[in-house]
Amino acid sequence: MPIETVPNNNMDDTRHMNTEDALRQLAQAFQEVGIRRSLDPLVECLTTLFSVDYAAIATVDGTRKQARTVACWARNAPAEPLCYPLSGTPCERVLNRTPCLYTSDVCERFPDDTLLTEMQVQGYYGEPMLAPTGELMGLMSLMHTRPLQLPDFAEEVMTLAAGQAGAELARQRADRQILWDSVTGLPNRRHFMTLLEQACDEARQANQPLSLLHLDIQRFKEINDLHGHEIGDRLLGACAERLQQAAEGEERVARLSGDEFSVLLPRHANGELSGAMRRYQAAMEKPIDIESRQFQMVVCIGAASFPYHAPNAQQLLQASGIALNHAKQARRHRRVFDDAMARALQRKEALQARLTRALRNQQLTLHFQPQVDLASGTLTGAEALCRWHDEEWGWVSPGEFIPLAEERGLINQLGHQVVRSACRQLKQWEAQERHFPGRLSINLSAQQLDNPQLTNQLLRLSNGILPRQLGFEITETALMRAPQQAIRITRELQGVGFSLAIDDFGTGYSSLNYLKRFAADTLKIDMTFVHDMLDSSHDRAIVSTIIAMARALGMKTVAEGVERREHVELLCELGCDQAQGFYYGRPTDADDFADRWL
Repeated sequence: MPIETVPNNNMDDTRHMNTEDALRQLAQAFQEVGIRRSLDPLVECLTTLFSVDYAAIATVDGTRKQARTVACWARNAPAEPLCYPLSGTPCERVLNRTPCLYTSDVCERFPDDTLLTEMQVQGYYGEPMLAPTGELMGLMSLMHTRPLQLPDFAEEVMTLAAGQAGAELARQRADRQILWDSVTGLPNRRHFMTLLEQACDEARQANQPLSLLHLDIQRFKEINDLHGHEIGDRLLGACAERLQQAAEGEERVARLSGDEFSVLLPRHANGELSGAMRRYQAAMEKPIDIESRQFQMVVCIGAASFPYHAPNAQQLLQASGIALNHAKQARRHRRVFDDAMARALQRKEALQARLTRALRNQQLTLHFQPQVDLASGTLTGAEALCRWHDEEWGWVSPGEFIPLAEERGLINQLGHQVVRSACRQLKQWEAQERHFPGRLSINLSAQQLDNPQLTNQLLRLSNGILPRQLGFEITETALMRAPQQAIRITRELQGVGFSLAIDDFGTGYSSLNYLKRFAADTLKIDMTFVHDMLDSSHDRAIVSTIIAMARALGMKTVAEGVERREHVELLCELGCDQAQGFYYGRPTDADDFADRWL
């Protein structure tokens, strides 16, 4: 749109000012902008240079339907930021990257612009603001309640001012991207660590306490996968808003990463943390509504205090993170850091290092527990169980190192070694002319089932052993983690000749529909039911039901945890096929097992 103009009669305040003076004042204003990191000095300078009632700098949203002032000077004083629609305004025309000048009657030209009417504006001058890259950042405008009379230097000064303001806004946006989270508008990890370090320094100098909350939104990844990242981002934004509303005084909320947030609590001592944690959990109790869906969020919180738990910012964040890991296992989902947590983590780290070395040096061994026919008492097979004797720590419980291997990504390597060792032992017994009846059972982890090439991998690892000599045990819970994949893999295992047992049956949540589709030939009854069935009619009924269900499906049953003669008698009465437990023998090394059973 061409610029509309009228003859320029300089106003009294600017008629003696030349271009050089105007540019000097503009330069001083930009120097102040750099110091204050605010564009207010610029709009104040423009109202002085052009003797107008209003000067504003506004940015626009991505749709270009709304503008928001980031600096505004109104009648010799700064004005609060405001948002306004662009449709039907002179500002809308400026966004076509063309300066726009209306010296008078602007309200009559734009009757839908209620804001201009309220301000009683007659004259308007707008200049587009561009980043150094050419990207449109927003607009700069002058407004006056009388006809607008501009000095000769107006166009040069406004063009220069708009260019400098556009560059400053681009720089501020780049700073926001570096320091602020784009989804929630909260400080990001980088920014928060600076705030935390400053807070620790101030707390140290003032000899005051400082606390930190580390929060995790449970099930967020599941929601993201199920509903998409757009819903996930909106949900994160809603969570951030709830947390900010819960903040009191000088408390600062930040987003650290993914579904993790942190809250800085100045002057909060260790003993005051319980109340703060409950307050932030309470803020998330009400369901969050997004597009007719309700999301019930659960927040786990770990807490730590400076200087009681950590001497600096980095270690304080680490301590709160350790407490968060324990909070995820706690009934109330909140925990305060203590030294025992640190010792447990140190042991876990040391254990991982030693386990990695043991795997590399093939220092893990196998023990074997017999599986016996209940009717005849003869050996029908055995279960191969991984054992680890560390040269410094002694025997390490499988209940400790196997979950650690799963958590730290070592379980596949461990599983491969177990299969190789089991096959090597079968060959050794055969070479010693010790006949091993039935099958040798090996446990598979849930993570191994994630490998679509598992069957081919097991065939390579067991090269030289007939598949019918091996059985694989998979827990009911592992099968139900991804049932469709499990159905395919179990059928592949059965197809090449391996046998398959569903371990710990009765503790998971498999349906009969899935059970009949898994290509398993054996159900292993969990030891908790077997152990208590002599005293509990409820457990006895469960064992009886599992045996009857297996028989109906053409499957065998193996009872685990058989420790007494009375267990054997009752299991025989109920029709169970096989048993495994201390009554027949504890897990033992290959030589002892062979001497006793082969």
